[in-house]
Amino acid sequence: MRLSIIAVLLPLCLSACSDAATSNSNQLSPAPAALVKGNQATKLDPQMQEQPTRENIKKVHQQLTALTADLQCDSSAQCKVVPVGSRACGGPSSYLVYSSKTADEQAIEQLSKKITTLESQFNAENSMVSICQHLMAPGAQCVENKCVKLDSSATSVY
Repeated sequence: MRLSIIAVLLPLCLSACSDAATSNSNQLSPAPAALVKGNQATKLDPQMQEQPTRENIKKVHQQLTALTADLQCDSSAQCKVVPVGSRACGGPSSYLVYSSKTADEQAIEQLSKKITTLESQFNAENSMVSICQHLMAPGAQCVENKCVKLDSSATSVY
């Protein structure tokens, strides 16, 4: 009896999560030729502007990681947190801590939005399902001249 109830309810629960990601209203906009901060330049690949594939999402993640690798800071005001990606049930996949002292905030915002759009489209096109857990934005502060995520503030899947 319990098994038959579970067999009926489980598909309903899983389909409820995948229905939230069916919005196709987000259209990709062309990315700039380069994102620059100081002497660093991060080139964007024009081929991935409209293809929500795992490979393209991974490439944009790598660009974002490279752009935010230097976490040096002088004060906690320079430590920022940005939501990245899209879960099938809604909300960001993760949050990224970066330093506004060493990274271009506008470029980071563009890349994080691009990842979110690509993941949202990928989820919708592939009927993806995810855990329906809402991630809270973590705090960040400057510790020993390095931006760090506050451990007790939120959890991330990455």
